[in-house]
Amino acid sequence: MMRCKKSRRAVQSINTADKCPKFFENKIYQTHECPNIITRSQWGARQVASVNYLIVPIPYVVIHHTAGHTCNRTSQCAEVVAGIQAQHMDSNNWGDIGYSFLIGGDGNVYEGKGWTREGAHVVGYNKKSIGIAFMGSFEDNNANQTMLDVAHKLIVCGKAQGTLRPTVRVVGARQLIATVSPGFALYNQIQAWPEWVSTP
Repeated sequence: MMRCKKSRRAVQSINTADKCPKFFENKIYQTHECPNIITRSQWGARQVASVNYLIVPIPYVVIHHTAGHTCNRTSQCAEVVAGIQAQHMDSNNWGDIGYSFLIGGDGNVYEGKGWTREGAHVVGYNKKSIGIAFMGSFEDNNANQTMLDVAHKLIVCGKAQGTLRPTVRVVGARQLIATVSPGFALYNQIQAWPEWVSTP
């Protein structure tokens, strides 16, 4: 019988993440390096049939915008996330929401696929990245500073836990595929982060 050891190495094991989900979730989410994360159960996520896991540490973080509704209250943001999951599952015929995490205007992070479950956000990079989506459209308007701060804190959290590489590369989705995401304004903003790279 496998025992779940409470060590940093635990977050680097796909088997541990699979067989010990409660410990894995708590180890990641309840540390001082991490921003507040609204879990799937808290925003009312639908159940999914199957999960593919990523190999950690993960080398890339891809930044997106949802190009949809913004939100400023937790209840409102939870509804937006649930709507995105419904669109991805019912219209796109995906197995779950595509993003790993979503950033709300209320200053919270919303768990999508999470740290180690493979998402569906950029073809060719889904197996080697997490996707962080800012809720709203940021082509002409900047994301507020709170959203930027919690998103970057999430990246720092991932590095501190060993889930993201210490040399993780942050890029905008538009650097990888033909899309305007994460919007021109937000794309300019994330270039101030030390993890952002001009060449993936």
